[in-house]
Amino acid sequence: MPEFLQAEKSHQRIFILIKKYEFWNPRLFEVPFYVYLGVHCLINRVGIKGLAKANYGLDHGEIGLGSKFDSQLAFDQQFFLPSILIEDSLTIEQKKEAISAFVKEHDYPVILKSNVGSVGKGIVKITSDDDVDRHTPRLLGGFILQKFTSKPYECGVFYIRQGGKPKITGINTKHFPTVVGNGQDSLLTLAKNHHRYTKHWNSFLQDIDVSEILEQGVEKRLSFIGSHTLGCKFTDDRHLHTVELEKAIFNVFESQPGFNFGRVDVKAADEAAFMRGEFVVIEVNGVASLPTHMFDPKFTIWQAYGIFFEHARYLAQIAREQRKQPMKLLSYWAVVKKVKENQTMLNVVHQALMGNPES
Repeated sequence: MPEFLQAEKSHQRIFILIKKYEFWNPRLFEVPFYVYLGVHCLINRVGIKGLAKANYGLDHGEIGLGSKFDSQLAFDQQFFLPSILIEDSLTIEQKKEAISAFVKEHDYPVILKSNVGSVGKGIVKITSDDDVDRHTPRLLGGFILQKFTSKPYECGVFYIRQGGKPKITGINTKHFPTVVGNGQDSLLTLAKNHHRYTKHWNSFLQDIDVSEILEQGVEKRLSFIGSHTLGCKFTDDRHLHTVELEKAIFNVFESQPGFNFGRVDVKAADEAAFMRGEFVVIEVNGVASLPTHMFDPKFTIWQAYGIFFEHARYLAQIAREQRKQPMKLLSYWAVVKKVKENQTMLNVVHQALMGNPES
């Protein structure tokens, strides 16, 4: 192998070792968590499949296996943004008609997101009839069509119910990718120079004029997708916990005793409104949820794992509490197969929806 290629590969290995854990491959970062969780499954005499019973009211506890739309319907819809499911069985024309009918009632923009989505993949903003024509043929599987909210402040709130007592265990604010103009470079150039940039940013860059040149010092937010794998910086904001916020979060889950572990993603007008409990729910994430406040750059990797492991203990203990709840569960191999199929489909859709902002 040429010396310059050896040097480059060596540099890449060093970079993998020293870069902040929030930028690691998720599968690599999560390995210690699953080992630790396995130990606590043994301590609590809970099988791996039995962890789903922590959220016995949802399909397999909502682990990226079933329908996210069905998970949403398990709660009182007054807290959620208006949403419908676009079935995969529909023809392209029928999908377009369903979207048009929804838009007629709620107006553009709207959000299309995969019914098995995760980490921000398979999400696209629809702002016109042209977008409907362009994106609808790319949809695979079911898709949730949701009214877009202009509320700019987004947070993830981790919720557990243990021993019958509800508790907020984490709050993270999502700081969306922003660039600052220099009067010379285009938005695309500024975006590509951002330290969080990856090719996945095409998911949202395709929705803006990337040839625009901002004046010196002018800031512009680029993204609407609240995933740290797609550029968001997460910060630990448990200090925003108020009595009003707690009451509002508990109200969301009060109607569903079969949900005891997971994260709810919400949007509010601003931080003050969020603290007053004035928000709309975008999505509920179940047993597979991450306590995303652990990705705050201020934490060392050991502090982050401390938060992660704490939630592993919660999950195993809550699953033990609910172990007698009746629940239909697939075999291990069927679960693995279904999750793999969903992720493969999601990756295909994500690639198709990303488009090319330079074209």
